[in-house]
Amino acid sequence: MSEIREKQSQARLEVSRHACRLFWERGVAGTSGDDIAAAAGLSTRTIWRYFRSKESCVEPLLARSADRFVASLHRWPHRLSLADHLAADIVTHVLTPQEVADEISAMRIATMTSSEPALRTAYLMVHDRMERGFIPVVADRLNMKGTDLTVRLCAAAVTGAFRVVDEDVSRAVIVDGVTVTQQDTLALIDRAIREATNGRLGGPVAP
Repeated sequence: MSEIREKQSQARLEVSRHACRLFWERGVAGTSGDDIAAAAGLSTRTIWRYFRSKESCVEPLLARSADRFVASLHRWPHRLSLADHLAADIVTHVLTPQEVADEISAMRIATMTSSEPALRTAYLMVHDRMERGFIPVVADRLNMKGTDLTVRLCAAAVTGAFRVVDEDVSRAVIVDGVTVTQQDTLALIDRAIREATNGRLGGPVAP
């Protein structure tokens, strides 16, 4: 069963890649479920079996990007600040060419969400999943239970901070043509998380 689920997950991701490309090239209104199915080499019926709407097709690719950041935070050692960890983590976990392409597609979709409510819904659903992924990290670093209100508020704040940085950087790079380095982005994430959590998160954990 796990092999079947993995194949389905990969198939959904491939559909998502095609959908993101078509939405960017043609717009959401100019892209149909039939178009996405044809690009993916699948039947339209299969598309609707995988997704509830054409806009929700972007979720697997967006989730892939979000999951990478959550995974990085799960690797965050107590002894390091967030800035130091992120700087080291991008060296030890280098993105593949496909992952880089996926990140660019995710950034393009992020710039479209302000004018496309259905895409915005899919985008926010992925960030809700991200928030749940942050809870164990926050609980561990604050030495509290995951059900604690402070932990849940911090997880929500971290998610909001990441979303704001994601949208701002995506707009700067994709729309305004500004060069934003990976180091610049990580510095923004570090600052945003520190400010959003009133300094509770960002530094090393005291032994």
